[in-house]
Amino acid sequence: MSKLCIFNDCALCQNERTSFENGLTCNLTKKKPNVINTCSKIKLDEKFLEKLESTNLELVILSKNKKSIHLTIFWTSISGFLLIIGGYYFYEWTIHSVFIWSVKLGIIGMGFTFLGMAYSKLKAFKKQETKAKFEKLKIDDILKKHKIEYHPTFIFENKIHGIQELKVNLEFRNWIKKRTTTAYKINV
Repeated sequence: MSKLCIFNDCALCQNERTSFENGLTCNLTKKKPNVINTCSKIKLDEKFLEKLESTNLELVILSKNKKSIHLTIFWTSISGFLLIIGGYYFYEWTIHSVFIWSVKLGIIGMGFTFLGMAYSKLKAFKKQETKAKFEKLKIDDILKKHKIEYHPTFIFENKIHGIQELKVNLEFRNWIKKRTTTAYKINV
């Protein structure tokens, strides 16, 4: 089994069994997953639906918050640059007061702190987005091997006191279930 493979058929199957001694094994064959072949006895049910919904939902939420996050990063960066420039021009460099020098260096330090915060936020967002896209790609590859197609629909409802209500509708082709609907409440 490839160490880079996070998902395979068994990781989404109800027949999957995980133990500390053996890791991921099939409950039917008692063997480790075979990444190359597809399983004819795969049982995609609650575990599969949960992973499919959560992965697609995470991407939708990231996409919905992308503009807000980028604006926050932009204004934090601008503030950092303005603090650095303002600290540099705060007072004449020729004055030999220790207090003025410490204020100037403090303002410049705050500017670099703001730039660091903006960079960290951008890096965290990109990492989360890349991980979610990778998980969706792996799940979609598994579904493609089993010729299962799906179409997700997300309905964002009321937002009350920072809690967003939403419904996830999944429509399937070539699978036992034709449609599922799950309601979620998430903190925003």
